[in-house]
Formats: sequence, structure tokens, C-alpha cells
Amino acid sequence: MIRLLSAVGVTLLVLVSFGLYNGVYAAKAHERELQTLTAEIAKEGESIRVLKAEWSYLNQPERLQALARKHLALAPTGANQIVMLASLPLRSETWSNESPIVEFNDLPRRVTPSAPRPRAKPRIHGHEVAR
Repeated sequence: MIRLLSAVGVTLLVLVSFGLYNGVYAAKAHERELQTLTAEIAKEGESIRVLKAEWSYLNQPERLQALARKHLALAPTGANQIVMLASLPLRSETWSNESPIVEFNDLPRRVTPSAPRPRAKPRIHGHEVAR
């Protein structure tokens, strides 16, 4: 009986030792994985901060305005470019894939606005007055 009890005790001791060894090994593997993920998260956070700084630089209004002046041929809308929608010619019933060509002389002249223009803000000694 004592031999059987000793054999069972040694078997249990070996099984518990093996389980404990596997548990420690698995915990260390998870810890390494956690450290790797933490390092990747820190690296991605730094990348995000760099990208935000770059985005902030690229979207500076002064820089964009200078690039627009350099690369775009933009100009304020001229008075002869504004027409009423009702005065434009209608498309024909048999609409084709080609756009109709409207000559400048076919367009109506500028219509005077019916709404009054807003008043300018009053200035006192070089400072604007808040309303």
C-alpha cells in the first residue's frame, strides 16, 4: 500500500512539476509578446505624431496659398461670368453624349442683384467693433 501511495505521489509530483514548467514557459512567452506589442504601439504612436505634424505643416494656409498662386491659374469670378440659371438654354429632348456648345454672346448679360449688400463693420481708432 505504501509503494502504491508513493508511486501515485511521485506521478502527481511529476505531473504538477511538468504543468508548472509549461505554465511558466507560457507566461514568459505571453510576456515577450506583450513587450513586442507595446513596442509596436509606441512606434505606431510616434508615426502618428509625425504624420500629424506633417499634415499640419502641409495644410498651412500661407503655404497652400503660395502653391495655388504658383500652380493654378485662378482669378476672381468676373461679373460677366455670373448668369441666372433660368436664362441658360435647355438641352434638347434627344440628348447626346456631346456637350452643347454655348457661345459667350448667347449668354445673357449680368443681372443686378435684388438683395442689398451688407453694411461694413464700423471701425473705431483702427479696431473693429464686435456686434
